[in-house]
Amino acid sequence: MEIDEEFSKCGRYSYCWPRDAIYITKALDLLKMEKETEKFYKTFCKNTQSKNGMWEQRFFTDGTLAPCWGYQIDETASVVWGIYDHYTRTKDKKFLKDSLKMCEKAVKFLEQYIEDLIEEKNQMRITYDLWEMHEGISIYSLSSIFAAFEAMQKIYETLAEELGENRLKQETVVKQKEILGKELVKIKEYVINRLYDEEKKSFVRNEKDRKLDISTLGLVTPFRMFSPNEKKITNTIERINLNLRTYTGGYLRFEDDHYTGSRPWVIATLWMALYYIEVKDYKRAKECFDFVVMTSTKHGFLAEQVNNEKMKSEWVIGLRLVTCNVCNSIK
Repeated sequence: MEIDEEFSKCGRYSYCWPRDAIYITKALDLLKMEKETEKFYKTFCKNTQSKNGMWEQRFFTDGTLAPCWGYQIDETASVVWGIYDHYTRTKDKKFLKDSLKMCEKAVKFLEQYIEDLIEEKNQMRITYDLWEMHEGISIYSLSSIFAAFEAMQKIYETLAEELGENRLKQETVVKQKEILGKELVKIKEYVINRLYDEEKKSFVRNEKDRKLDISTLGLVTPFRMFSPNEKKITNTIERINLNLRTYTGGYLRFEDDHYTGSRPWVIATLWMALYYIEVKDYKRAKECFDFVVMTSTKHGFLAEQVNNEKMKSEWVIGLRLVTCNVCNSIK
């Protein structure tokens, strides 16, 4: 009874973060579960999008707004990026066309964010990072917006024939593609000029504290603002290995990461594996995978963190599958 009460107080943790769900739908696509992915976008995302085009931080799985303590711009950017990523696997133009209006509303919101960022006009540009711990102008968030704008350009290109039937719409699309192209240049210049630390020889997570953070890898994977072998990226990887790699081979999320203790995180270690796969360094990628597999539970569950001394799973164990009541999909 006490356990049930504790579960109820925390909402039974039946929450859906749009960003997290996008990564899960990528996995569903790899498993050929495209229908489940499509339901997530066409039902859950459409029902939860705000009138101004954004998605809030998190929702209950029935689509109602869950308690939020901040605002995360990457939640919105991730949906646009995810929609085009889903199309690249299914080649379903109808899905893309059905999602067009939703994406356009989201991109309009993101364009306003970038305008406020460049002109330093208001606090909308200050958001929480993906760890929900640090407010500022996050390099991960900017990477996700960059990817969303590129995805929107590709959506327009893919639907060019269909949109060409409407002359007014076609003219609007041409103009919007030009705007997006300019925005992409602005974002990349901002990241290079404001978020690359020449003294540290690495990218930093935000302008405020300028710390190393594993989420900087978002510049390469999955958002591809930079190629994995560019000098600024390889410099950053070197600094990450010097400062975030622990003696057991696991990685911290960021410098001075003391959440429940200074322990390596499974997600950080696997993110490094993804980078090493990008540069075809399969030996180091395997070392990262081996660390994660070796420290999983006896039932094969992956924990949030790993106890370096005991080399065992630590903290939250088993990120569960939860049925989504709105779209009968999966989180």
